[in-house]
Amino acid sequence: MQNTQNKIWNTTLYLRLSRDDGDKEESNSITGQRELLRDYISQRPEFREYAVRVDDGFSGSTFERPSFQKMIEDVKAGRTDCIIVKDLSRFGRNYLDAGEYIEKIFPFLGVRFIAVNDNYDSLGDKKASDDLIIPFKNLINEAYCRDISVKIRSQLEIKRKNGQFLGSFAAFGYLKDEQDKNRLVVDQYAADIVRDIFKWKLEGVSPQDIADALNKLGVLSPMEYKRSLGMKFTTSFKTNAKAAWSAGTVIRILKNPIYTGVLVQGKETTPSYKVHKRITKDESEWTVIADSHEAIISKIDFDSIQKVLKCDTRRSPDGKAVGLFSGMIFCGDCGASMVRKTVPAGEKKYVYYVCSAHKQDKSCSPHRMRDVALEEIVLDSVKQHISEVIDMSELLTITDTAPLRTAQAQKVQRQLDKKHEEYEKLQKLLMSLYENLADGIIDREEYTRLKASFTTRADEAEKQMDALRETLTDIQNHGAENAWMNEFVKRKGLTSLDRAVVVALIDKILIHSNDTVEIIYRWQDEFAWQLDILRTAKLQEVV
Repeated sequence: MQNTQNKIWNTTLYLRLSRDDGDKEESNSITGQRELLRDYISQRPEFREYAVRVDDGFSGSTFERPSFQKMIEDVKAGRTDCIIVKDLSRFGRNYLDAGEYIEKIFPFLGVRFIAVNDNYDSLGDKKASDDLIIPFKNLINEAYCRDISVKIRSQLEIKRKNGQFLGSFAAFGYLKDEQDKNRLVVDQYAADIVRDIFKWKLEGVSPQDIADALNKLGVLSPMEYKRSLGMKFTTSFKTNAKAAWSAGTVIRILKNPIYTGVLVQGKETTPSYKVHKRITKDESEWTVIADSHEAIISKIDFDSIQKVLKCDTRRSPDGKAVGLFSGMIFCGDCGASMVRKTVPAGEKKYVYYVCSAHKQDKSCSPHRMRDVALEEIVLDSVKQHISEVIDMSELLTITDTAPLRTAQAQKVQRQLDKKHEEYEKLQKLLMSLYENLADGIIDREEYTRLKASFTTRADEAEKQMDALRETLTDIQNHGAENAWMNEFVKRKGLTSLDRAVVVALIDKILIHSNDTVEIIYRWQDEFAWQLDILRTAKLQEVV
C-alpha cells in the first residue's frame, strides 16, 4: 500500500453478533459495536464511511455469512478498501480462514484492516510481535468457539434426555406450553384432525384420499395452520403458494411416534462447529423418551397403522379404499403373496386369490380361493376368536390371578436379567477401550467412535432396564395390563368385516393348497401363553 499519507479510505464497518457462541455481553451488542466504530472514525478524517455490514445471529466459526459476503463483493468491485471491526473475534473465530484473509487476501487486494480493541492496523508499522500475536489471538478465538460449541451440544443433549422439547415448532396436533416452551400440550382442534387421519387409515382409506378429503373440507394444512396462529413457519416440502394437504403430509403424520407420547429428538447433527451441513445420525444414537407428553393416539392403533403402511396398499376395484385383505394374504405353502385375479364368466365376474409364485413362474401349486369364501371363513374365525378372548377376560375376573401374575413377573424378570447382562458387557467393553488405545491396538479416532457407540448403547440398555423394572413393579402391585384384550372385547357381536377390524385383529392370513385357511392373530402368542397358565391354575385348584 503506497502513497497512503493523504488517502481517503472508503470504509466498511463490519459488525457481528452470534446467538450460539456465547456473544451475549452488552459490550458486544450490535448497537455497542456500531457506536464504538463510528466514534473511532469520527476522530480520524482519513476514513469515510461507505457502508455498515451487520451479521446478527451468525456464528464466527464460518465465513458463509450474508453481510460478510456482500462486504467481500464490495472489496472485489473496488467500492471499499478499508474494513474496521471491534476486535478479531467479531471478524471471525476460524483460525485458518481469519489468518488467510488478514495476512494474504486483504494485503493482495489493497485492503486496510483494523481491529480497534486489539490495536491492530495493517497499515501501521509492522511489529515483530504481530506475526505471533495476531495468529495466536485467532487461535484463541477459535478455541473459544470450539469450547462454546461443545458446551451447547452437551446442554442440548441433557435437555433431550430429560424429555424437553427443543424444536422450533411443535408437531401438528400439539402446541408449546405457554408457561414452558420445552413442554408440549395438546392442541385440541388439530388433535381431532390427527385422530380422524388415523381413523380413516385404519378403515382402509389411502393417504391420497385422506388428503383430498381434508382439502375438500377446507381443513388448513399443517403449514397453513401454523401460519394462521401467527407462526413464521417454512418447510422444504412446500411446492405451491398455499400449502395444501398431500399424501406425503398424511404419511408423515401417520409415521410420527410423537402422537403416542413418545418424543424422538437428536436425529440430525453437524459434523463440527466449523461444518454446518446437517447429517442424519444412526437411529441407535437418537434420543427417545416415552411418556414425554399427552398421547393423541393409542400405542395399539399406532402399531396397527405401521403394520398397514408396510402392507401392499393397492386400492379395491372401485378405487374408493384399500382392499379388505390387501397385503395380508400369503400362500401357506411357499410364503409368497396371494394376489387378486378377476375371472369373467358370461356376464358375471368372479374374484379369486391365487399364489403369485405360481402365477409368475409356476414354482408353486395352482391353488386359489374365492374372495367371498375367504371373507366368510375369516369372519367366522374372528367371531370365534373374539368369543375366546372374552371368555378368558371373564375368567380373569373370577379366577385367582396370582399364578398368572407370578408367571408374568418371571417373564419380565428374565428380560431384565438379559438386558442387565448386555449392560454389564457394554461397561466392560468401555473399560477395556482405553487399555486398547494405550496398547496401540486401536487409534484415537477408532477409540472415540467406539466409545460413543458403546456409551449410547449402554444408555439405551439402562433406559430399557428402568422401563422393565417399572413394568415389574406394576405387575407385582396391580397385575399386568392386558390392553390388547380390549381390541377384541369391544368388537363383541361383530356381524361383518371391514378393513379396520382386519387390521386391528389379524396379523396375516395363510391359504394352503388343500384349501385350508390359517389365520394368525395379533397377540396370539400372548393369548395362548396366558390361557395355558390359567388352565393350569384351574387344574391345580381342582386337585
